[in-house]
Amino acid sequence: MRFGDDALGARLDALLEPGDLNEVVVASDLVVQAAYMEWRRTTVERINGEQHVRYIVGHPGAVAILAIDAPSEAAVTPVSELLFVRQFRAPVGQLLLEVPAGTLDLHDGVTEKPQLAAERELEEETGLRATTWRHLRSFFTAPGFTSERMELYLALGLSEAGPGARTPDEDEAIEAVRLTIAEAVEAVRRGAIVDAKSLVAVAAAERLATP
Repeated sequence: MRFGDDALGARLDALLEPGDLNEVVVASDLVVQAAYMEWRRTTVERINGEQHVRYIVGHPGAVAILAIDAPSEAAVTPVSELLFVRQFRAPVGQLLLEVPAGTLDLHDGVTEKPQLAAERELEEETGLRATTWRHLRSFFTAPGFTSERMELYLALGLSEAGPGARTPDEDEAIEAVRLTIAEAVEAVRRGAIVDAKSLVAVAAAERLATP
């Protein structure tokens, strides 16, 4: 049992068993290798013997940070402030409001630990550090074409990193801004926040702020 010992857990287990929908990779050809990602032309085979081609982007994984300016979870209220970054995203041709986030680094073939990446990204993108960290959830960002799995962390007890703080990468132009949880929820409702990881983070923040 992965999802609980009750009736719902059993049903979820059954729903997530591939069964006749299973696909097995029978061929995988590298098309492009660029930076930390690779594009592959993958051939899969179904139970009935049919074969189909999938184009897949391999990704080492990423982190997102729900940074709340509160000393503890018990102190989180609708007027607690969340950290966002303003960043122009070339693929969609517009500026987005997003929670701090970033890709896991690779060093000599070893992937960076997610929480260490979250701590690094928070400091680089906002100039802040946190005293308390908690892993909230994992999710796939776009499973139709990429293996990217994102880990969402809650960061509390924020303070300025001070002199010598990490800064954004040279190719990043970002600005850290704050919204209260209530403002962020309303921004989602109005369509001002449309980034998927940020939608997940704001929903989590709303739950934390609800008595």
